[in-house]
Amino acid sequence: MNGFGTRVLSYALFAFLAFAAAAQSAGAQQIHARQQHHQAIPAGKTCSSCHKMTYAQWKSSPHGASGVECTVCHGEITAQSVAATPALSTCETCHPDRVAQVKSDAFMKGKTCATCHQPHTFLAHPKADAAGE
Repeated sequence: MNGFGTRVLSYALFAFLAFAAAAQSAGAQQIHARQQHHQAIPAGKTCSSCHKMTYAQWKSSPHGASGVECTVCHGEITAQSVAATPALSTCETCHPDRVAQVKSDAFMKGKTCATCHQPHTFLAHPKADAAGE
């Protein structure tokens, strides 16, 4: 292949990769909010009955210490579906200032809090500590 053909192929590959990255970012928020089937929880049982390790991690996190229950982020189990990873709008309910920062940052487009933070072991963010959140 000659030099011109190589350049054209390189530009085409670059354009394809850029398009693929943009499409992935645009769909990321929708993927995070995807509902997953969950069997009904038998009477007398809670999330912690089956998700012992996850519950222990959550319990020692700031959300757990503040009493934020599983259903606040994942929704009610009555419909037999839960939010696998909560959407950014879920975090916005309690943390509107933080979510506004995420939404205004071009680098964070299509990302959620759980993109950077481990879901059940959230640690207080250094910037949030100063703001008391």
